[in-house]
Amino acid sequence: MFFPGIGQFYAGKPIKGVIFCAYQTGLLAIAFWSIFSPDGNTVAGLIELCIATVFYSVNILDAHLCVYRQQDDPTLEKIPRQQKNPWFAVCISRVLPGLGQLYIDKAVSGILFLTATLFLLKLDDFFASLLVIPPLLKAISTYHAYITFPQQKTPFYRSLIAVMAGAIFLWGLFWSHVPQWLNQRMFLIPSESMVPTLQKGDRIFVQPFHGDLPQRGDIVVFRPTSAIEVLDDEAARDDNLYYVKRLIGKPGETLRIDNGIVYINEQPLQESYIAAPPNYQWGPETIPANSYFVMGDNRNDSFDSHIWGFLPREYLFGKAYKIYWPPQRVRSLLK
Repeated sequence: MFFPGIGQFYAGKPIKGVIFCAYQTGLLAIAFWSIFSPDGNTVAGLIELCIATVFYSVNILDAHLCVYRQQDDPTLEKIPRQQKNPWFAVCISRVLPGLGQLYIDKAVSGILFLTATLFLLKLDDFFASLLVIPPLLKAISTYHAYITFPQQKTPFYRSLIAVMAGAIFLWGLFWSHVPQWLNQRMFLIPSESMVPTLQKGDRIFVQPFHGDLPQRGDIVVFRPTSAIEVLDDEAARDDNLYYVKRLIGKPGETLRIDNGIVYINEQPLQESYIAAPPNYQWGPETIPANSYFVMGDNRNDSFDSHIWGFLPREYLFGKAYKIYWPPQRVRSLLK
């Protein structure tokens, strides 16, 4: 269940294990590239993830059959037989902590593991620091189900289950943080201020800035400044509100807007991405150090720097690099 191919190796089928492992790895790699790469097709990536899910289920069935065909052992668990199998207890503990304990008639510990898991699954929605607990419970439950099984166990398998519990914990920890990681990089366009580049309802991926400086023309996501909050009641009320604009002016540059043209240090800016030329005058003003001038591509219907002023560097979150939804709008924003 941990990853396709491992069960086949365990069953003494190394060639089949390599094929399953390589195929699943390739499917996942292509799927994630299609979804998160600027030039990838999100729909194709989602289809590949669905195929990977089906393939994962086929792998579990195949690994199960490989073991049972290889070992003609009447003690192997086939529900509803009474003869128990420790590895079956491990398997269902991997699915949901507590099931393995209930299977081997450890009712008290099984109920405790189940209750704690179901409780924390709800609680970690409100406290991100608790995301580490569910995978830890799953790892402990898996290990506990094996060592409390009423059967003599060899030191080798006790060591193996300890390694498996550690791997289950790390794998669960990774996947428990994936939704949080995605939420920090996925944004919904709420207005028409970036038309025609971004339409209302577009969903975009954003790459956070980590020490790198934004460049002119980047579509940037940023938190509202105090000046924005004074003019926009929603920004003052919502701590999770972000804005999306195009970066036009950089620190130290002199910027003015005159007769529908933006001038940077008295050089006209060539802009093929705007909906229409701005019908207002602005500047000239020199942009302060560590600040930027941002504008919407829909110049005459955009709440941007020409209204509320310069954007300090510390308010920048990241750069938009791809429209990932809806399907007909999927494209890179880096071109």
